[in-house]
Amino acid sequence: MTLKRWIPVLLLLAVLFSGCIEDVYPDYGKLELKDLKFFTNLTKAFEVSNTTGEPLFLYFRSDTCGWCKKFEEESYTNSSIVEILSNNFTVVSIDVYKQKNITKLYGVRGTPHELFLYANGSEIKRLPGYVDNQTFLNTITEIANLTRGLKNET
Repeated sequence: MTLKRWIPVLLLLAVLFSGCIEDVYPDYGKLELKDLKFFTNLTKAFEVSNTTGEPLFLYFRSDTCGWCKKFEEESYTNSSIVEILSNNFTVVSIDVYKQKNITKLYGVRGTPHELFLYANGSEIKRLPGYVDNQTFLNTITEIANLTRGLKNET
């Protein structure tokens, strides 16, 4: 296996075995944003994702971000988006101020920022900044179909 193929595995191991990476959210809590429930603990989310085989959806946000509030109001109240995310992804909310280590680990510099990962930690896609409902819906539908197809092959 080449070094490039080991990077996601090493990243996943670093996340799973680093107690300090959870920052302010050490419990296995959840956060509800509009109509969607998010994990706030990345280690727990990886455990769930590895059990279910679902990809992870990491939503980097802050309470002071106006574009985050707009995105949440539009997207997390849209029944199609909520259904696809709830049924096909392990969803995680990362507060960029309270969970700085995770934010740095993934190279996130602004909010909102959406990151999609396979259960092994390798990146599927990034959506930096605000995206409209249709773009977001198209993206999550595409990723859900892709990962569902991969899951069915195994």
